Amino acid sequence: MEEFLTHVKDGLSRLPKKLSSRYFYDAKGSGLFQQIMQLEEYYLPRCEMQIIQNQSESIAKDISANHSSLQIVELGAGDGTKTKHLLRQFSGHFKQLEYVAMDISPNILAVNKDEIKSGVKSLNHISIAGNYFETYKKLDRARHGRLVMFLGANIGNFHNAEAITFFEFIKKGLTPGDYFLVAFDMVKHPRKILKAYDDSQGITKKFNLNLLERMNRELGADFDISNFEHFPFYNPVTGITSSHIISLKNQTVKFKDGFTVTFAAYEAIHTEISKKYFRSDIEEIAGESKMKIIQTYYDDNKEYAFVLFQPCA
Repeated sequence: MEEFLTHVKDGLSRLPKKLSSRYFYDAKGSGLFQQIMQLEEYYLPRCEMQIIQNQSESIAKDISANHSSLQIVELGAGDGTKTKHLLRQFSGHFKQLEYVAMDISPNILAVNKDEIKSGVKSLNHISIAGNYFETYKKLDRARHGRLVMFLGANIGNFHNAEAITFFEFIKKGLTPGDYFLVAFDMVKHPRKILKAYDDSQGITKKFNLNLLERMNRELGADFDISNFEHFPFYNPVTGITSSHIISLKNQTVKFKDGFTVTFAAYEAIHTEISKKYFRSDIEEIAGESKMKIIQTYYDDNKEYAFVLFQPCA
């Protein structure tokens, strides 16, 4: 609670105002995001699942050429419903397979363990709760090969410079023979991208405005949700989708501890980016972080990609 309040005070005191998307995911927000995942306009989960179903065997073969046993570390592992299909394919290619699920939520990790164990029997499952920027640093060196996975196109929440720093961070836990598998949402028709963040049912709007409701519930704020609007924007030059919450009039919001914030009419709170990648972006990140691209696995339309990296020697 204290961390959330500190973040809100800092972010809403800035010009322009800015809040982190990580605070979207309270219980209500997580439920709304599960609804978003089922929307026709939100194509990302279907593209990712297509690669998992059709390409996991190829990924396993490419990695098993160098390792007979493998530790798989998944950052932001979630409930495991997609990963179990990948692990099932991997299990036939390695003598030993260990899966380390890292997530901020202990509850979701319990679901993950049940889901994975129901689909893959010959597997050592380890759950590590916490911020993976901290827990990853504490991982013991893998006895066998290591594959770190960062799926869900979550790399798109970083600008390129931040993504390079993130790759450098991950590389510190890898040996030259280890691997890093990252999901990238590729550039495509701008209207298709924008619809994914502005769905016809208004679920994404509810998901974004829930951040204001969360401040009301947890921090005693008095946001009138009807005075705010969700506004996404896609820039086809940079490949960046930005999400904003717009104040529809001049207004002042008060918090129970006495903190107040003033909004001008049509002033925005920036809440999230979701970058879409040109191939050149991926090559730039790899080059700057001194990682090499081993293989790329696409969905059928080449609109989404899993890219397999290794540290440069």
